[in-house]
Amino acid sequence: MYRFLPKISSAIRPFLPPLSVVVTSLCVGAPLAININSVLSAFGISVLLVVIALHLSAFVLGYTFTGIAFHNSPDVKPLQRTLSYETGMQSSLLALALANKFFQDPLVGVPPAISVVIMSLMGFSHVMIWGKKKNV
Repeated sequence: MYRFLPKISSAIRPFLPPLSVVVTSLCVGAPLAININSVLSAFGISVLLVVIALHLSAFVLGYTFTGIAFHNSPDVKPLQRTLSYETGMQSSLLALALANKFFQDPLVGVPPAISVVIMSLMGFSHVMIWGKKKNV
């Protein structure tokens, strides 16, 4: 879009990241609020632990397997970081949208909603840590 409408793109660009946060929060907040009792129950805690394990293992395996596959590459560290981030940041918001569209039970939206929150927190932390470590 920037190529064809540079002035409009430049004007709206600063508003897009906060807009993205607001829209994502609304998408995630609704299923969590509707099912707050389930989220705070043993079910919610078990989902939280499984989601943390899923995203953590995806970050670690993405980094490890990239290092194994591309160990002779001169730029292996940036490649490992990129693929680790890409594998760890799965499309939980898409899973939430699909769950809400194809299932009647609102409880089905809880795991992907929790996953969106965890994925975002872990991904942000991941980038912040590696952003400070240039040569690791």
